[in-house]
Amino acid sequence: MDKGGAGAPEGECEMSEAFVYSRGDLARLGARLRAAAGGKKTKIAFLGDSITAGSCAYEPENRYTACIERWWAERFGEGAAEFKNAGIGATDSYLTVHRVSEDVFGFEPDVIFIEFINDADSDFYMTSMDSLLRRCLSQANCPAVVMIEMTQEDGTCPQRVHSMPGKLYGVPMLSYHDYILPEISAGRAVWQDISPDNIHPNDKGHRLLGGLITGFLDSVADSAEDFGEVKPFDASVKSPGGFKYAEAVLAGKDSPRIKVLAAEGFSGDTSLSGFTGGWRAENGGRLVIEAEFRNLGVLYGMMTAGGSTAQVTVDGKPAGTLNADFSDGWGDYGKNEELAAFAEKARRTVEITISEGNPFEVLRLMLS
Repeated sequence: MDKGGAGAPEGECEMSEAFVYSRGDLARLGARLRAAAGGKKTKIAFLGDSITAGSCAYEPENRYTACIERWWAERFGEGAAEFKNAGIGATDSYLTVHRVSEDVFGFEPDVIFIEFINDADSDFYMTSMDSLLRRCLSQANCPAVVMIEMTQEDGTCPQRVHSMPGKLYGVPMLSYHDYILPEISAGRAVWQDISPDNIHPNDKGHRLLGGLITGFLDSVADSAEDFGEVKPFDASVKSPGGFKYAEAVLAGKDSPRIKVLAAEGFSGDTSLSGFTGGWRAENGGRLVIEAEFRNLGVLYGMMTAGGSTAQVTVDGKPAGTLNADFSDGWGDYGKNEELAAFAEKARRTVEITISEGNPFEVLRLMLS
């Protein structure tokens, strides 16, 4: 167990059994740690939301991702690993399964950490996490995947639905939820000491999380010879979510996956960091796009200065209404919604009509 309870600083945590929700199949992770010990450089990617991006860790070196970076250097030597942090605030696994190919797979990571407290405890997010895990595990270089399950102050989290594909595929699952809430209930920790709100760890919380993760990594590295051989992902294992997003992509204005038939009133580029190259209408407009898909989602910009609304149709039939007004909210961000799901893939026409009065940004179409 943890040496000093929830207050222990990063670097002083042993492996906590309460933190390890499921050890899973450690062959892949053990092989990567064994290779690192032998001098092979490791590529490590982080997929997640604002917590993974480092929100509320006011000193960058306190972020849980930085704690892992330091541990890797201390254990295997400076320069022993290359890191890519693909965490984006206010995102979920549904968006990420559409962006993972572009944002992470080109990096060819050996280890992928996945964290999404923004997912809900629902079948929808079981399905999106299922597809994300299958896509990661199916990469040709057989990367090790580790899931990190966070929690809100009241215990709300998606751990239950994440565990359905996670356990099925033997993915190691680490649970801050299962570790910290009993510590608080027992009076050994106070939520306000480790978080400034109801969800994000502060510097101390990030160091605690980082120490718990590196404690787990130490335990695996110390016995990395014991986990068997690495095997390619068995695609015959039935997907609990039907592998719905097997071919998911994000499509902007330059994507070869779409054909723009009309862009009336869309004269500007999108402004949200990380999602330029979409479509912006200043005061009403009409965007018509032809694309082949079975499932359709739209990623659009929520605007604190006031955003407009959009009506979406697919082949002339109503698919949904998008409201981009986030007046006086905490900040602009990209919101995604799935609008249509069909039994078969086909070429279809999507029309997005923007009401007048305020800007609207279509950041990406989400196609699968």
